[in-house]
Amino acid sequence: MPVFGTEAMTLLDLQKRYNATKTGIDKIIEVLNQSNPIVQDMKFLEGNLPTGNLTTVRTGLPRPSIRMINRGVPTTKSSTRQITDTCAMLEDRSEVDVKILGLSGNPQQTRASEDAAHIEGFGQSVAEMLFYGDTDENPAEFNGLHVRYNTFSDVIGDMGYQCINAGGTANKNTTLWLVCHGDDGVVGIYPRGSEAGLKKKDLGEQTVTDKDGNKFQAVATVFNWDVGLSVKDIRRVAAVRNVDLETVKTAADRQEFIENIIRAKGRIRNLNSGRITPVMYVTPEAKTMIEIILNDKNNVHVTRQEVMNAMPKIYVAGVEIKECEALLMNEANIV
Repeated sequence: MPVFGTEAMTLLDLQKRYNATKTGIDKIIEVLNQSNPIVQDMKFLEGNLPTGNLTTVRTGLPRPSIRMINRGVPTTKSSTRQITDTCAMLEDRSEVDVKILGLSGNPQQTRASEDAAHIEGFGQSVAEMLFYGDTDENPAEFNGLHVRYNTFSDVIGDMGYQCINAGGTANKNTTLWLVCHGDDGVVGIYPRGSEAGLKKKDLGEQTVTDKDGNKFQAVATVFNWDVGLSVKDIRRVAAVRNVDLETVKTAADRQEFIENIIRAKGRIRNLNSGRITPVMYVTPEAKTMIEIILNDKNNVHVTRQEVMNAMPKIYVAGVEIKECEALLMNEANIV
């Protein structure tokens, strides 16, 4: 059952949005907004299934034999496997009492102020799922990077080979994610026959029901976004897992921290081909650590690029570092 004042805008909510002169809606400072550039960086492709996308990847190559005179060679073949990625169906509704809109003095501005919050909520939910979505925990989600790259291996071609172990043991770790966006790398997907991105539909004035079952008139908006994640080539992602920033204290610790990023970079396939641009997503705390290392007199790997009318960009060994607030600082260590 919906809770009054939580699911719908109230007169108190409206009062809190007036400007100082009570002549209109004030500019709302969006203190709850997050920086999650992975959502903007990601390329989205239409899936080949009504529920998502089927990807066929090659798992084995035929190897030639040395032929001798009057002797034949065995027949060989390649091997493949198929990966099915499903989409999550995200939906939300906004209902504003027509009386509130009439009292606001600017109905359009009032609705726009509420719509902006819904849109930000979608962005944060998608960013969180891109990293932490887990169909075992919630079958309605899609699997994010966290559950796909959750082990370590020395075998090239395994998911675990793409992960570097930074050695954290307590449940206060984070992950540094190196992602290559593109058709043969990491892409967002949407179901076959649908459209990409967040969709908003104005349903106009409707008769709705309050928590007691009584009816009133409200202006309704519905938002929906069918979205999923597909990793076309597992070698287009690398991660530094089990990073406990509290243990990065000495110059030697900082050097190892940077070296782990460089090791992750080395796990990316054909990084020097010039066709891909990797981005590393980190928590704000991890980015701060990298900027501190930038000022170390012995630093040779962390660089800064000045950008006109914007904050400088930070790079480690040529890889751009971007902070992503959807990433957590309390991840359990993986083994």
